[in-house]
Amino acid sequence: MARRAKEMSSFSDYVPGSATASYRQAVDKAAEIAEQQKRMVDPIHHEKIDRLLDTYARRLAENMNQDFAITARVPSILIAGGGNFPVRKKEKQNRAADANMEEWRQIQGLLDKICGTGRGGISTDDPEAVQKLKIKLAGLEQDQERMKAVNAYYRKHKTLDDCPLLSPEQIEKLRASMARDWRTDPKPYPSFHLTNNSAVIRQTKKRIEELSQKAETEYEGWAFEGGEVKMNRQANRLQVFFDEKPDRDICSAMRHGGFKWAPSVGAWQRQLTGNAIYAAKHMDCLRPLSGAQPTQEQAVPVQGPAQKTGSGWGFYIIADLKTWADNAENRSPLEHFPTFESAKARFDKLRGEPYNSETAAPGPDGQPPVRLTLGLESADGMSAADILHVRQGENYLVTDFTRSERLRDDPAVMDILSCVSREIGFDRVRVWEQADDGWQSPSVIPFAEWDNPHFPSATPGRVAALYYELLHLCDPLPEDTALRKGQIAEIVQFIQQSGKYSVNQLSLAVSSLQAGHPDNAAVQELTSTLKTELSNYDGPEQNAVQHQRPRHRKSPER
Repeated sequence: MARRAKEMSSFSDYVPGSATASYRQAVDKAAEIAEQQKRMVDPIHHEKIDRLLDTYARRLAENMNQDFAITARVPSILIAGGGNFPVRKKEKQNRAADANMEEWRQIQGLLDKICGTGRGGISTDDPEAVQKLKIKLAGLEQDQERMKAVNAYYRKHKTLDDCPLLSPEQIEKLRASMARDWRTDPKPYPSFHLTNNSAVIRQTKKRIEELSQKAETEYEGWAFEGGEVKMNRQANRLQVFFDEKPDRDICSAMRHGGFKWAPSVGAWQRQLTGNAIYAAKHMDCLRPLSGAQPTQEQAVPVQGPAQKTGSGWGFYIIADLKTWADNAENRSPLEHFPTFESAKARFDKLRGEPYNSETAAPGPDGQPPVRLTLGLESADGMSAADILHVRQGENYLVTDFTRSERLRDDPAVMDILSCVSREIGFDRVRVWEQADDGWQSPSVIPFAEWDNPHFPSATPGRVAALYYELLHLCDPLPEDTALRKGQIAEIVQFIQQSGKYSVNQLSLAVSSLQAGHPDNAAVQELTSTLKTELSNYDGPEQNAVQHQRPRHRKSPER
């Protein structure tokens, strides 16, 4: 096939064995990377590295064979000439080649996985996870005591010279860090270092406790119409087996639920966690044969973290985050809440305090300092993020969740953010955008004008972004970021100026587009989402005078 592909695309002769040599060269390079990685990591990871290497070799061979088959379908125009050239077949061949090239890029990503194996965090899949976490905990506690001792030495001697706990290189690094510190009385290790390390210690202890408890918990699955849900404890995966191939809607629902298709086991699966079980429990296509939800004994461990919040997520509140930034002696405590209702009650009580609205000098980020803070934390203690900051009387949405895959891809988190937007409300949003130098820099914009691609909010920006996507879906055009930004801004201005009148006009336009594309499932789904956003929009009433056509006035000469 490689020879045939060469003849269809080039006048030069095929060198026998060149395709096999190219494949072997790539696999040998991957094997060298794998051996180098094995020398740097614990032997417990060697089996996974070998498995990734085998997958790379197999998929690369299949990809190369497919590339030769695609190239051999239609000859090059330089070989066949222009007369009666099969243009349509060539276009189809080009699309297949592009898809095969994209798969090749994904296969090369396996090399990055090999390089990262054993160098990241401690996975729950690791059979030695508890032991490794205990070793990590001992190191964290040792670092905590060392930082406290270094700070005490500095308070006593006003210098780091001859500190027995630090090497000369560490002393120079700490001096440079203190010289850059904007505080009037810097410390070798600022308070936030101790606070963050203490939080990691608590999270590690909590994870050790949960994994130890999980090892003693028996899991059971359930049967649903057309398949079965199994909890594979050995593989640490929640697996969904269908008797027949599911339709497109069910596949889409499985992907939105965080499940991925695993051909090796013939099942949709994701890591066996409380969030995974919660997602499976609330999917219509996975309801038990009895029609009822799985019992707690069937679905989650007794006294598991998912029971505390109902979704695997809890909340925390810091009454005044400025006390943390200023290293105040009486810092606001970190208050934890199992439900949104309890967190909102506490938030509402603190929101009216005068300090949340007082004028203050901008902080290092150029914005008013953060005071009252509402955050989201996972039940396993491994993920947390602020979602709302009160700055000088205004509620700021914090978009740190967009940079965390676990938060960004969890439907429960998006539901929580939508609920916070509806029940509490946001005035502004800190959006991370790509700067010219490649770094991400936050900009502050009104929440109503943000295009918000993450959760339902029924704001002009969200409606405008969905409407633009609908137009682009019905009439595909080349992607243009600047054009998209400008058109969304125009739609936002139209909605803000015209209120309910603009919403009614957009609703008519959406209905027209929906009727014009009855066979396009993507258009039908997007129009339904957009109609929901438009129906939930709560803007000002139509100003009838504004939309009357102005009367023509005669000039003085006439």
